[in-house]
Amino acid sequence: MVLQTTNTRDALVAEVRRRILSGELPPGTPLTEQGLATTFGVARPTVRSALQELVARHLVERSDGRSLRVPVLTDSDVRDLFTVRLPLELTAARLIVGQRRPLDGVSAALSALEALPPEAGWSERVEAHTAFHLALVDAAGSVRLSRIYPPLQEEMQLCLARLRGSYPDPGALAVEHRRLLEAIGSGNPASAEAEMRDHLERARSGLLDL
Repeated sequence: MVLQTTNTRDALVAEVRRRILSGELPPGTPLTEQGLATTFGVARPTVRSALQELVARHLVERSDGRSLRVPVLTDSDVRDLFTVRLPLELTAARLIVGQRRPLDGVSAALSALEALPPEAGWSERVEAHTAFHLALVDAAGSVRLSRIYPPLQEEMQLCLARLRGSYPDPGALAVEHRRLLEAIGSGNPASAEAEMRDHLERARSGLLDL
C-alpha cells in the first residue's frame, strides 16, 4: 500500500489508527517498526515517530517493557474509563442546560452520524460517534473541560472497536445519540442528567457483557 500524502508520518498514524478501530488489527496484535515499514513502504524512522504518536494517544501500548502492540482492554480498564468519563460528560450536560448554550455543533455532528450509509465501516462510525461527544463537551463552553476530555476519547475509541459485532443495525448508534441530544436540548436538568447517566451506563454494560 502506498500512502499518498504530503506528510507520510501523519498518514501512517491515521492508517494504523483506522485499522485498530476497525478491528483489522485486533487487541494484542504486535506492532513492529520493520513490519510496518515493509507493509507501507516507508522508512523506519517514520514508523518510529508514528508509533510514538500512537502510544501518546493510548492507541498503542508497550508490553514486556519494550515491544508494542494494540492495547488489550480489560473489564477493569473499561470500568475505570467510565469512572472518569461520567462526571466529565455530566458536567458538560449541566453547563449546557444551565447556561442554555447552543447545540448547533452537536446537531451537525449527529447529522453526520445519521448520514452514514449502511455500508460505512465501523471505524467511520467510531469517528462519527467520537465527533458527537467531542462536540457535546465543546458546547459546554469550558476551555479546560475541552482540553482534558479528548485524550479520554482516544481510549474510548478502543472500547468502541470492541462493539463492532454488537450492532446488527449500525443505525442504532444514531438513534441512541438522537435521544441523548433531545434530552439535553429539552432544557430540563433532571431529564438531561438522567439520559446522560442511562446513555453511558448502557455503553458500559454493553462493553462488560462482551
